[in-house]
Amino acid sequence: MQDERILYAITSHGLGHVTRSLAVARALRDLHPQVEWVIATTVARERLERDLPPPFVWRPVAYEPGVVQSGAFHVDRDGTCDAYLRWRADYPARLREETEFLQSSGCRAVVADVPALAVRAASEVGIPAVAVANFTWDWILAPILDGGPTAGIVEALAADYARATLHLRLPFGPEASPIARCEAAPLVSRRARLAPVEVRRRLALPEREPARLVVVCPGGWDARDWRPIHVRGCRGVRFVTVGDLPVRAEAPLLALPHDLPSGVAFTDLVAAADVVIAKPGYGIASECWLHRTALISIERPAFRESPLLIDEFARCGPSAAIGLDPFFAGEWEAALAGVSSRGPWSPAPEDGAERVAARIAEVCALRA
Repeated sequence: MQDERILYAITSHGLGHVTRSLAVARALRDLHPQVEWVIATTVARERLERDLPPPFVWRPVAYEPGVVQSGAFHVDRDGTCDAYLRWRADYPARLREETEFLQSSGCRAVVADVPALAVRAASEVGIPAVAVANFTWDWILAPILDGGPTAGIVEALAADYARATLHLRLPFGPEASPIARCEAAPLVSRRARLAPVEVRRRLALPEREPARLVVVCPGGWDARDWRPIHVRGCRGVRFVTVGDLPVRAEAPLLALPHDLPSGVAFTDLVAAADVVIAKPGYGIASECWLHRTALISIERPAFRESPLLIDEFARCGPSAAIGLDPFFAGEWEAALAGVSSRGPWSPAPEDGAERVAARIAEVCALRA
């Protein structure tokens, strides 16, 4: 065991939680090489290693149900309620397991993005817990678990969060927090590693052309049940779709799988694009803002964070929205015509992970 072991508890619902958490973990390890990370999430170790080189301890834990979805764009309200009823029944055993792990492993602190259970367990054993997130699950779930058999669950989550030492509140979320000590934190995002011209070369795209490069990625969902989408018009555009989408277009189109070829990371593709069309979430919004890529958000009904995220991104840079009906009808031309890829842009901090890591180190009293 190294001198200082810290548990990073990461929700498994949404890749943005993982990518920003690993950016912070990597920055803190650069500042304090003596720290040994325990990364707790059900995201596969192989995926974690893309953003956080070993060594680290991987502990597969499913902390909470999150929001159950029926496809990429819709909330399954009944499924979410049922999942949290089971979660509440299992909670005492889960809390006991988490506290026993913290005691036996010698962890001196917990960083959470943003499982309430891990925060509660840290409080039970008397170690600091720092939440790093743009929202907490009680806020997300309040309109869904709004009474009946699920009454009291949101309040119980908020009570667990209230035990945290500090909430470092990332952009694209509500100002309200159940944690008394809450500080605004800078943007944390992955950075592209390849230059846009190199991305184009590796994907066999023209290196220089007047057409705007538009990346379409609804994000990690199986699209086999989608009906075919025929995109009409859109002159002056070249599309790149990600995720085996059933899309064809009158404009030039390159279809890519989720696992991108030729050593190109998704962030590299975002940085090379002029516009991204995607379902709105912290990960894609942060990467678009950092790399100054315009964002067209696909409608996500009943996702509480979506309207807030869309409004806040509009203050950062060029953006637009497209409803589900026009998206699936291939009527993308109006949204593309309404968004400029040139700006204006508000400045995005490029050292957010380092600043958040330094604040965590201060709260946890890590040795220099």
